[in-house]
Amino acid sequence: MNSIQVTEFSNRVFDRYDKNRSGYIEKDELDTLLNNLALELNSQQPTKKEIDYMLSYLDTNNDSKVSRTEFQRLGELMVKVLGNK
Repeated sequence: MNSIQVTEFSNRVFDRYDKNRSGYIEKDELDTLLNNLALELNSQQPTKKEIDYMLSYLDTNNDSKVSRTEFQRLGELMVKVLGNK
């Protein structure tokens, strides 16, 4: 997947999980996303600590939510993981 395809994929995932259309992925939305990803990968559900870590990893401006730009990091990781599935 090239960078444009990764961006398009990230945007589709972001839009799917931004349930309240705030323009951000809040912690509860990230929780749902990560749990669904674990199901897709037939993996163990993430712990609260792992979800908190992922939020802090993605939230580069420390506002306790993930912007579309910040979300690109997760989109890139998801493409790598799902591409190797």
